[in-house]
Amino acid sequence: MHRRSLLLAALLAPGLAARARAASGTPRVVATVSVLGDMVNQIAGKDVALTTIVGPDGDTEAYEPSAADARVLAEADLLVMNDLNPEFEPWLPSLMSQAQFHGIKLVATNGVHTLRKAEEENTPAGVEAGAG
Repeated sequence: MHRRSLLLAALLAPGLAARARAASGTPRVVATVSVLGDMVNQIAGKDVALTTIVGPDGDTEAYEPSAADARVLAEADLLVMNDLNPEFEPWLPSLMSQAQFHGIKLVATNGVHTLRKAEEENTPAGVEAGAG
């Protein structure tokens, strides 16, 4: 529910709305991965023009952005990104730089606290967690 509120607030931000109205009338949103694109679609639906960079069968860690990705991002009003782990979207900082993205960044994982597995922290190397 917290993520929905953040996304909705970002989509309705006065700066975003004014910028989008001036250009095409529809806010242009880029989601880095399909699950975030699905969230945007569920919340905003046809009220935004949505582009998802890495589709449902893509590998975010191995993805190599294209010139088309940079063009879409350069024109975007809002970027919805994960940013929980730098290894998840390692290509994103350079893509944002290449695109000279100046829109609104919405980090979907803000406020998310990850849990470390106690088994991983306390298990000697070479021994499976839970064994014994």
